[in-house]
Amino acid sequence: MPLTEANLIFNQELAAWVQAVGSVIAIFVAVAIPLYFDRKQRLNALQAEENQRQKFLITLLPTLYRLRDSTCHFLHEFQQQTQQEMNAIQSLESDYLKLVPVFAKELHIFVHSNIYDEQLNQLAFELFHSEEIISSYLKKHSQQLWPDLQKKLTQHAARIEQLTTCIIHKTEQHYSA
Repeated sequence: MPLTEANLIFNQELAAWVQAVGSVIAIFVAVAIPLYFDRKQRLNALQAEENQRQKFLITLLPTLYRLRDSTCHFLHEFQQQTQQEMNAIQSLESDYLKLVPVFAKELHIFVHSNIYDEQLNQLAFELFHSEEIISSYLKKHSQQLWPDLQKKLTQHAARIEQLTTCIIHKTEQHYSA
C-alpha cells in the first residue's frame, strides 16, 4: 500500500486518538487506584475499630453482669425498707456501692478511647454521678443529707440497671450471632 498524504494524515489522527484515549485511561487509573486504596484503608480501620469494640465489650461483659446483679439487689433492698429503717452505713457497705467506683474506672478508659457507644457513655455518666453522690456523703457524713442523697442514688441505680440490662442484651445479640 503506497503511502499517500491521506494515509499519513489518517495515521497521525489515529495516533493522536490512541494517545488521547490512553491519556484518559491513565488519568482514570491515577484517580481510581488511590481512591480504591483509601476506601480499603477506611474499611480496614472500621473493621479494626469494630474488633476493638467487640474485644472491649466482651471483656466488659462479666463486670456488666456483676453491676446489673448488684444494682438489682441494691434496689430490691431499698424497696423492702421503709423510710425509718434505712441505714446509711449498711447501704454504703453493699456490693453495688463498692462496684460503682471500680466500674467507673473501667468505663473511664472506654470513654477516652476511640470507641463510641451512646449507652455506655450514659452508663459512665450515671456511675460517675453516683460516685460523686457517695463521695459527697462520705465527706460530709451528715444524716440530714442522707435521705436526699439516697433518693438520688436510687434514681441513678434504676437508670444504671436499665442501661446495663440493655447493653448486655445488645452485646449478647450482636456477638452471639
